[in-house]
Amino acid sequence: MSIFLYDMEKQAFFEKYAPWAMEQQQKYGIPASVTLAQAAIESSWGESSLSREDKNMFGIHATRGWVNSGKPYVERNDMGMVKFCKYGSEAESFEHHSRFLMENQRYSRCFTYASDDHAHWAQGICDAGYAYRPPDNPDRYAKTIEAIINGNHLERYDQMAIADARQKGLDIGYMRGQTTDFLVSAAQQEHAGAAVSGNYAFPLSGELVMTDGFGKSPTSYRGHTHNGIDLRANHVDVFATEDDGKVVGVGSDAVSGKYVIVVYDRPDGSKWRVSYCHLSEQDVSVGDTVTAGMKVGVSGNTGNSTAPHLHLTVKRQEAGEDSFKAVDPLGYLAEIAVAGRLEGTVTKKGTGEDLLADLKQNIRIDDAGRRQAEAVMDDDSLLASRSQSSDPKDWLGLLLASQGGEGASQSAGISGLISTLFMGVIALAMQLDHGESQQQEDSQHRMTALSDSQEDRATVIERRRNCADVNALRQNASLNFDIDYPEEQQANNVRLA
Repeated sequence: MSIFLYDMEKQAFFEKYAPWAMEQQQKYGIPASVTLAQAAIESSWGESSLSREDKNMFGIHATRGWVNSGKPYVERNDMGMVKFCKYGSEAESFEHHSRFLMENQRYSRCFTYASDDHAHWAQGICDAGYAYRPPDNPDRYAKTIEAIINGNHLERYDQMAIADARQKGLDIGYMRGQTTDFLVSAAQQEHAGAAVSGNYAFPLSGELVMTDGFGKSPTSYRGHTHNGIDLRANHVDVFATEDDGKVVGVGSDAVSGKYVIVVYDRPDGSKWRVSYCHLSEQDVSVGDTVTAGMKVGVSGNTGNSTAPHLHLTVKRQEAGEDSFKAVDPLGYLAEIAVAGRLEGTVTKKGTGEDLLADLKQNIRIDDAGRRQAEAVMDDDSLLASRSQSSDPKDWLGLLLASQGGEGASQSAGISGLISTLFMGVIALAMQLDHGESQQQEDSQHRMTALSDSQEDRATVIERRRNCADVNALRQNASLNFDIDYPEEQQANNVRLA
């Protein structure tokens, strides 16, 4: 039986549920026609076991927040052991559907449309990812909704709801912003399980275990330069880390699999860009605004990945600069832990070492959320501390990762690359040296000597050039992955994680 066929059985379905759909339109402004069409699709015209036995007319999943609060749910083997909400009546299902749309920021744009503008509502719900969007026909869900509405003249229920509200003196959408007692709100569901404090949250709930680190160091368990960190995560919810984040990328490629990219603006003009890779699900769309603890997806094993985990890449754009540069995500996680007074930490696989403890001790955040100090250097050099190695080749690998990859991989030559990196070592170490004033003065003398004596500098650079492993440098430079250029990285057969 075609879902587009205008017949008595379908009219009986609409007439049965139209009063509830029109009530939802009056309360929240969602077109009754759209609600009815979605109910028909998701419940298979009321014939699915989920709708008949559990009164779930819209296929709404039971989140961790729903389950942990003691709300009823059912786990269905015929649908891949997925947990679904269970209701006492279809009326509760209609109410929860409206609350789900209203309180989930993914659908916020829909509520700017008129309550009888079913075409825009259908497209908005589709764009926000309510149902699967096949790559070859991403608007399929919206087209199906519209076909059902137009084929069964459901727009008449929109007009009936408006006329009835006018007669009763009701404003369409009069229940927006109010809460209900018998449901766990979608906003609560979005934040369920996340470690949220203030305006910040960790990307995963529970214990965070790092299975592979940033750069090429003892915290990285493979012999390649890693542009982020890997966190143990077997198909669990993944969360936004700050308030007012902007989703700038949602996509998939052969290297990173399904990914989500969020950018956070800071009061000092700097920006942080957080990328989540190898996801199994993406729960946000480009243009969405996310808050700390809001679910952005589910970890997985997509792309170039050998096991389920979350690959986290963090890049920073300083105020006044035009590009982002990769940084160690541990530093970022330490900063938001301090800023949000988050409990918990990140431990190293196998040892249980607290990887944030030392970093957090040297971070100061003012009332405006600006970082006041970088990690304080001890007697060892900055790069020796960051790489946990005294080998200059490991320092170069760390610098290559921190430079974002693009500039290094496109260098005119390996000699120029080594020269640039070595001078970067000196400049960075001197800039971040917080030792005694005499040490700072000595550093200034060293810089002056280097700048005044081109011959001495050339000698130093040549010495570094002679001891560097050229093949290793080429490999490190080629293995820096930037999520902004997945096609280029795929062409180079670059491994992300």
